[in-house]
Amino acid sequence: MPLASIPDSEVSVGPFTQPTTSITVLMSVIVTTLNEEAAIERCLRRIVAVLPANAEVVVVDGGHDDTGRIVKSLVTEFPAIRYIRNENDRGKGHAVHVGLQAARGEYLLQIDADLQFLPEEMELLLEPLLANRADLVLGSRFKSGATRRPGSTPAVRSFGNWVVSWYATLLFGQRMTDVLAGMKAWRHTVTKEIHLTTETCSYDAELPVKAVAAGFRVIDVAITTDARQGGVSAIHVVRDGRRILWDLTCFRLGWK
Repeated sequence: MPLASIPDSEVSVGPFTQPTTSITVLMSVIVTTLNEEAAIERCLRRIVAVLPANAEVVVVDGGHDDTGRIVKSLVTEFPAIRYIRNENDRGKGHAVHVGLQAARGEYLLQIDADLQFLPEEMELLLEPLLANRADLVLGSRFKSGATRRPGSTPAVRSFGNWVVSWYATLLFGQRMTDVLAGMKAWRHTVTKEIHLTTETCSYDAELPVKAVAAGFRVIDVAITTDARQGGVSAIHVVRDGRRILWDLTCFRLGWK
C-alpha cells in the first residue's frame, strides 16, 4: 500500500490487546510523546527525511501541550504520519502498546521524541534485521564505538543504566550494554509472540529480555546520542531504577 493511500491521520485506540492490524507497510516508526511540543516537529521532519519507501510514522500523544496540533499540521505535508491521541496515558509502556495496536509494518522501530536519539541512525538498527542477522536490535549508548555528545548521558543516569543492564545480563544470560535503549527495532513477529505487560518505563527493559527468553536474536549496535532537545524527562533515577530492577526479577520468575 503506497503511503499516500493511507487515509487515517488520527486514530482512536482502546485498551491494549495483542496487535491485530494487518501488515500493509514495510516499516512502522512508533514515536511516543509526552509534552514534546518543543522538539516534535524537528523530530518528525528528520524521521520523514530518512524514511524508507512504503513506511509510516505512528505518533502516540499522551501529553497536554501543543504537540497534537503540531503533528496534525504536518499530516497534509507528510501522509506517512498517523496521529493517535492517547487520552488515558499511563506511561511509556502503555503508549508503546497503543502504538503497536495501530502499527502495520513488517518491521517496527521505536524512537523517543526528544531527539536524544538521531533519526538519521535508524538505518543502523534496520540493517541487521533486513540482513536476517537479528530479530531485535537495540541502539546502545554504551557499546564500544558509541558517541555520547555533551549533555546526552549525565553520570548518574549512566551509572543507573549500567546497573540495570548488568542485572538484566545476569538474569537472562546475554550481554546487553544498554537494556534501556530509547531507540530499538524489531520484527513484527517478536511483539506478536511475546506478552508485554508493563505500562511504565520498565517497557524498555521488558521487550529485550522477554525476546531473549523467547529465543529471539537480540543484538546491540553503537549509536550517537545528543542532549534532550525539548521537554522534561519524566524518569526519576532512583524511584524508576528500583521499579525496573524489581520488574526484571518478575520477568525472570514469570510473575509478569
